[in-house]
Amino acid sequence: MLSRLAFRNAKRSIRDYVIYLITITLSFSLIFAFSLVAGSDAVAELSYGMNTFKIIMQFVNVVIIFVVCFLINYTAKFMFGRRSREFGTYMLLGIRKRDIAKMFLMENVLLGFTALILSIPAGWVASQFLSFVITGIFGIKDLLLIGFDWGAVRLLGIYFAVIYVLVLFSMVRRMRKMTIQGFLYYENRNEKKMLASKKYRALICVLSIIVTAGGLFLWDSRFDFSVSGAEETMYCLMLSILMMIVGIYGIAMTLPDMILSLVLKSKKARYRKDNLFVARTFSSKVRSMSFTMGTLAMLIMLTLVAMNISYITKGMYEYMIDSEAPYDFSVFDDPEVFDDYIAVIEEDYTIDEIFAFDIYKEPKGQFRALIPFDGSDTDFDTVIRERDYNKMRTLRGMDPVDLGRDEYILTVGASAIYLFQNEDSLKEITLADGTRLSQREIESRTYWYSISNEGYFVLVLPDECTEGLEVAESHLIVDTKEETTLALRDKLRERMAWHLVRTDENGDRHEQFYRFQVRGAAREESNTMVAMVSSICLYIAFIFISTVGTILAIQSLSDASKYRYRYTVLSRLGVGDGALHRTILKQLGIFFGLPVVIPVVISFCVLTSINRLYQVILPNGYAYLGYFFSGLAVFLIVYGVYFLAAYVGFKRNVDEGRV
Repeated sequence: MLSRLAFRNAKRSIRDYVIYLITITLSFSLIFAFSLVAGSDAVAELSYGMNTFKIIMQFVNVVIIFVVCFLINYTAKFMFGRRSREFGTYMLLGIRKRDIAKMFLMENVLLGFTALILSIPAGWVASQFLSFVITGIFGIKDLLLIGFDWGAVRLLGIYFAVIYVLVLFSMVRRMRKMTIQGFLYYENRNEKKMLASKKYRALICVLSIIVTAGGLFLWDSRFDFSVSGAEETMYCLMLSILMMIVGIYGIAMTLPDMILSLVLKSKKARYRKDNLFVARTFSSKVRSMSFTMGTLAMLIMLTLVAMNISYITKGMYEYMIDSEAPYDFSVFDDPEVFDDYIAVIEEDYTIDEIFAFDIYKEPKGQFRALIPFDGSDTDFDTVIRERDYNKMRTLRGMDPVDLGRDEYILTVGASAIYLFQNEDSLKEITLADGTRLSQREIESRTYWYSISNEGYFVLVLPDECTEGLEVAESHLIVDTKEETTLALRDKLRERMAWHLVRTDENGDRHEQFYRFQVRGAAREESNTMVAMVSSICLYIAFIFISTVGTILAIQSLSDASKYRYRYTVLSRLGVGDGALHRTILKQLGIFFGLPVVIPVVISFCVLTSINRLYQVILPNGYAYLGYFFSGLAVFLIVYGVYFLAAYVGFKRNVDEGRV
């Protein structure tokens, strides 16, 4: 009998909580899809770094499990609250509490199992879409089909079991403590009002705003090249994050209640149109869901931050490749072995151009002295001839420069440009031979990590100024007609091991593979990072958005059933359908909008601070604005779907109650 009752109630719950069921199904689908992709041999073969994708996904799934567990536990508590009177009635009829608990647990497991079964085919379809996105990032035109993996099914089953064991254990503990009276009146309970005093509430609100502002200020202070590498930076960032978390919860728990109190105090605002009705309806939610609203605000902020990280990673893509390997092949080594490198490359590629150049030593070392964190014993500045510099620019599709006989250019890494930018002593320099040169510009576009193994910069001098200088390094650049690949790097490591690998007297192996760079290998590594970071961030963001949207939608639809009589009274008082629907829209707009405002402001401030450090490696200094608003637009679209679903369901419930 109880089994049939549980099955009937589960069917009824599906109708009542279809949004919840869809979200859980999508969550399990994404978990399954990413498990399939991470465990796919075909995906792992795309790049060496993709082997770590599976390990990273296991860690990410642990975080996702906690979020999904929070959603299911919250919904289970919500369902329990709505049906508590029904359970109390069962007890009055003589049904044992243990049997009632068993029935309720069966209902939840049936709902969850339904979502699990639906998620497997949906997850497999989603994995094909993920495969399409990843192959697109790698520039592969062929479709990569992800096979069905029973290991991923078992893993999904383990996640499902862990989530529901935790949730159901919590529910059993709660139900064991319940009495008949507790069941009958449980529905009228809400979250405890943590701040009953208006004075304390105002004080906590002000303090929370101050703490949040302080956290943002501390966060911003560490995103500066001069302090970003300091030992205390990590501790400061952790403290700022903690301050922002505390501030978000404090503001979310107090500010809406304060705004509501101000509206109710103002006669002009209170009696304007339907404000009084909306305020009174909303007051119970604000004052009884304070902690939940704080949690939802935190999830929204993490969603926006995750999306911004995804966009920033994509924006850094070209810089990462150009800073690692701007040419098809480059090496700094003994010129006598250059022909050996060329011979290996010629076996598989058509060489378009070969260019060799030297880096010289300027013994005065006036630029080297400005680098505080340089751990080397180098006491000279690295120099390149103007004609060699222009040749490198031409190979990269840049226009050559025309230096005056008394000018120099400083090319420096983006992360170290601040060391020289405001140094007045460099506006005009004197070389070791007495030649005086004025600074033409400081630039980072032509710098790459291997342009010099001796530091963070290279001086571009007129050709005549390099005459007589000692050679510090010899470089070779090879431009090929075909695109190089990771296979060339592996082949060079194998074929040039006789020169680049040494074994000392202790038997320790010393490799110098860092001497050469292959653009194809750098591109694959960058593709790997972009694919992993972007997909994981979007994965996390979607789960978080869905969790927030589901909780708010369920609460709204519950209100539609619980307070249906209020709207019936309004209708009988002569309020038309259009006005009634606008009131519902306003009520839901406030309910869905309040948790969004604070996270949007904070995430924008966080991203602005990050941009101070990363703008030198992004397409331009304002690219972050595009990333932020693109992420916000995606968030609002998904969030808006839940809002519309809640509005349609709310309106339907109210209209049915007036029939």
